[in-house]
Amino acid sequence: MPALDKSTTAESEKLSGIVKRITFHSVETGYSVLKVNSMHRPNEELTVVVHQSKVFAGATIDFYGEWITHPSYGLQFKASKVVEKKPATTNALEKYLGSGLIKGVGPVTARRIVKHFGDQTLDVFENSIEKLTEVEGIARLKLEMISRAWTEHQEIRNVMLFLQSHHISTLFAVKIYKSYGNDAIEVVQNNPYRLSTDIYGIGFFSADKVALSLGLEADSPQRIQAGIEHALQNARDDGHCYLTQQQIIDSVSELLSLTDTGAIETILRTQEQQEELKIRMLPDEHGVRQKCYYAHSLYYDELYIANKVKQLAGFPVKLDQRSLRQDLDTICQLHQVTLSEEQRQSVLEIAAKRISILTGGPGCGKTTTTKALVAILQFMKKKVMLAAPTGRAAQRMSEVIGLEAKTIHRLLEFDPANGGFKNNEDNPLQTDILILDECSMLDVHLTAALLRAVPAHGQVVFIGDADQLPAVGAGNVLKDMIASGVVPCMKLTKIFRQAQESAIISYAHQINKGEVPRIESPFHKPHVWQEKKDCLFIDSEEATADQLKFISRVKRLTAGTAGKTAASGNLTEDPAADPYSQDNSLSIPAKFSHVDLDALVQARGHSEELKEVLQRIHPWSSLHYGFSAVSMIEKLYETIIPKYYGKEAEIQILSPMTKGSLGTASLNKVIQEKINPGTEGKAQLTIGGRIFREGDRVIQKRNNYDLNVFNGDIGVITDVDNEEMELMVHFKAGQQAKDVSYSKEFLLELDLAYAITIHKSQGSEFQTVIIPLVTQHFGMLFRNLVYTGITRAKKLVVFVGTRKALAMAVNKQNTAIRQTALAYLLQNNA
Repeated sequence: MPALDKSTTAESEKLSGIVKRITFHSVETGYSVLKVNSMHRPNEELTVVVHQSKVFAGATIDFYGEWITHPSYGLQFKASKVVEKKPATTNALEKYLGSGLIKGVGPVTARRIVKHFGDQTLDVFENSIEKLTEVEGIARLKLEMISRAWTEHQEIRNVMLFLQSHHISTLFAVKIYKSYGNDAIEVVQNNPYRLSTDIYGIGFFSADKVALSLGLEADSPQRIQAGIEHALQNARDDGHCYLTQQQIIDSVSELLSLTDTGAIETILRTQEQQEELKIRMLPDEHGVRQKCYYAHSLYYDELYIANKVKQLAGFPVKLDQRSLRQDLDTICQLHQVTLSEEQRQSVLEIAAKRISILTGGPGCGKTTTTKALVAILQFMKKKVMLAAPTGRAAQRMSEVIGLEAKTIHRLLEFDPANGGFKNNEDNPLQTDILILDECSMLDVHLTAALLRAVPAHGQVVFIGDADQLPAVGAGNVLKDMIASGVVPCMKLTKIFRQAQESAIISYAHQINKGEVPRIESPFHKPHVWQEKKDCLFIDSEEATADQLKFISRVKRLTAGTAGKTAASGNLTEDPAADPYSQDNSLSIPAKFSHVDLDALVQARGHSEELKEVLQRIHPWSSLHYGFSAVSMIEKLYETIIPKYYGKEAEIQILSPMTKGSLGTASLNKVIQEKINPGTEGKAQLTIGGRIFREGDRVIQKRNNYDLNVFNGDIGVITDVDNEEMELMVHFKAGQQAKDVSYSKEFLLELDLAYAITIHKSQGSEFQTVIIPLVTQHFGMLFRNLVYTGITRAKKLVVFVGTRKALAMAVNKQNTAIRQTALAYLLQNNA
């Protein structure tokens, strides 16, 4: 056991050391794994795990906590509190200064500074910073940059210490300081819950810990009110527009661990009386009207949509139908377009409606119908505008229609000064008809903004597939408008012959009807690669957490005794016993009773080990060829798809989830190391436990109007500046391209994008797509998820996983109904 300082209480031991490196950090939870050199045993590298703080390499820290033994990783110090001190050695000081703490001082500059000033380095920074010009590479301009950064660092030091003492990661300290300035401590003390609403990355639970550590009572009105706001925001993130009174009471009492719900009801009544929350009386499933609570913005946005839609639907466009039909015939002959009867009727109906919907699945001719619609409208001398929610959707719309399409944000022109869009009721769009694609993605807020910008004489056409995943934001606008029956809806059902030849489209329709498609395997029929079949299934497996634990324990307990397991006495078969006991023995759970332990011990490599613990292996499984699901995805990404579809082919992995070995977080690391590894001379930046390198594919995770980039935008890192802690990212959608500079404060909004969730892929289209699908994704295995995923690909979809998981998804509808009132408001005078 490493030497301990016993000066603290028995409950909390102290470990003092220098952080050598940070091996893992989760922005979402703050969980960090650090490698630390103990002050008592400097040559011994210890593992410290901590939730409260993001620390810098080189920092000297007193950790308070306890020693634990992790079943897989062994001895660790679990810290519940950290106190940062001045760096204890020149080596630690060098790491500390070069870790990104001070803008303008990277690893190279830090090394030169410490080499020149040695133990006096911090004194130079604090009392005579102008001496830094004595260091090679630091001229007057750079000195001014470092000086400003150091001054700011000194100014926020008290803020950082305050935040750290209340368990807020120093990763967010700069953001907090920039948001609140020198008033940061006062702001947080007055209302710690502002942290969760104002600072991206700090959630309610972190803010609540701060509030409680500041002495706020568990049942205080401020805490309950914050809990109610969080419950409504959480519901919004789940797509709901409102919560019932009982739902709020249940949610807040569980969230805040309150047994007496009377205080929650009192605060709700107060917020209702003071109109801090809006109320709408809506019928439940039995028709009984009940109180439903809204945030102000959602209440008024939903109401505005309903009123504007009813207004538009009540006044059709006056057109001579006979002339319209003749004009359409002329247009079709001129452009050599052949329309089916339902397409033709859709164009005629839409042209005569102030508001309408065009819907249908893939291959049913929505694009051809839209082209004919645009052509006839332009023939009638009407001005047409096209828009879509994402850059990729707008790009595709431009390409197929032959007219510029903009993203909705570009179309409406966000005004950062006023926090809204420039185009609105007072400044409507200069158009006669607005055509919107991928409308399943529209949430209530964006739809209301769009309708506010429609001119008094204007027409609106919503195009989309209501069977795809709904919007990421609150509401289910397209589905609600269709369900209401108030908005004229043209549904295309005929699948055209050319589309029928695509397996992607055929399988998508089968999935949407609840039929499990029989997808060919390249291990069963290798010729499918040469034939360029556009949808394939590679049967594969990945170890579950239980399987990994079992394999690890067997391997550890039998190290050096392969072939002697039965005689060693270390392995005993007892299905009722604890399978992972802490002593030097292993009890075999019933689910692993089939495993040949000798074969497992002798297995080499993950796929071989997995073969030994699985009870059944598909005859076409990649495991027979030495590939687990993860290594199969690596092979597809690096070698197979580029071989058959070209080295420049765009490959996108779409996973149902973020977590797990086949989730986006893990796959991004795997693919990054495979195709863009760290090499000498390649610049990289580490922040929040993520490594960003030049050439990495990245995705923007939230709307950022300052940078003019939006949730779901995908780009490539073109430059990495370690000194400035900045990245340059190139975004391109069709003819629209831009280079965006990300300073340190915005880096948390980026993530690697080799793998993204299917939800994030909405509105986008990629040349080739890989979809991992295994039962570890069971919580997300729904029909509309797989349907959305398969329809994102233009040329190729490869499923990697189990057909059982595919069947589970196809046979399971997502029964979680979004709580929205739009259909009700459209059908009733509310």
